[in-house]
Amino acid sequence: MSKDRFFVLDAGDSRPARVPLPPRASVKASAEDTQGRFSLLELRGGDVPPYAHDDYDEFVYVIAGELGVDVGGASHRLTAGMCVLLPRGVTRAMRDLGGDASPMHALRVSAPGGRERHLEDATGADPRDDWGDLNRCFVLKPGEARPGRVPVPPAFSVKARTADTGGLFSLLEVTVAQPVPRHTHLVADECVYVLDGELEIEFDGAVHTAGRGQFVLLPHGVPHAIRPGSTPPPRVVQISSPGGWESVVEALIEHRSEVSRAGRFDPAALNRHTRKHHVVYEEG
Repeated sequence: MSKDRFFVLDAGDSRPARVPLPPRASVKASAEDTQGRFSLLELRGGDVPPYAHDDYDEFVYVIAGELGVDVGGASHRLTAGMCVLLPRGVTRAMRDLGGDASPMHALRVSAPGGRERHLEDATGADPRDDWGDLNRCFVLKPGEARPGRVPVPPAFSVKARTADTGGLFSLLEVTVAQPVPRHTHLVADECVYVLDGELEIEFDGAVHTAGRGQFVLLPHGVPHAIRPGSTPPPRVVQISSPGGWESVVEALIEHRSEVSRAGRFDPAALNRHTRKHHVVYEEG
């Protein structure tokens, strides 16, 4: 059943692996967890020599420390809040610029999933002649967002659009400032990594609280609700796979006076604009 794929992972914990992983890496969501849609790794320190992948794109979001990324003959220095999309078929290398005093701390999304298998096999991928589209690579500074159909406030910062990833996923940095009523993602899995504060998640009749460093997987097809559990409200990284969540956000912003009143969402009004994006809110 879809609801059996739900889990909350404590800060520092890792999903099961075939073999012990390096202590600097933990698997937050494996390809098995997401039905092959994506993998999410949490990395702390360490360098990665040049490599390329024929199979999947990677997206890296830096939580703390400094990360050096070499791609396309250029070197980029990423600090907290920065991110980079690394297309498949393009050779890249990563360097921890913080050292032992301030090791890099980052999230790495691979889509489709499977990056954890390379760690388990301790082989990785060999450098090769690049065939990928380097023009798809981009770096965002803290506070920057990808352009969209309509302007979106910083509380819903779109870091990777569906179009950026060939439909595989979208990724947003979100401040959850008001309750989101019970709703169902009919197609996409949703997962949340908490950067700051506490997030309350209602799922299958139970309420879970996720704090800093905790991770939640919300499978498609099962109703859930989320709400802020702290003041200031929680700030999270939100991943939707397949992508499309940024289209829902744009619709909410475009029709904000209709769908939200006095700090509360109106489920019936929401559905008039979200059903076409395969997200349905419970009415009544």
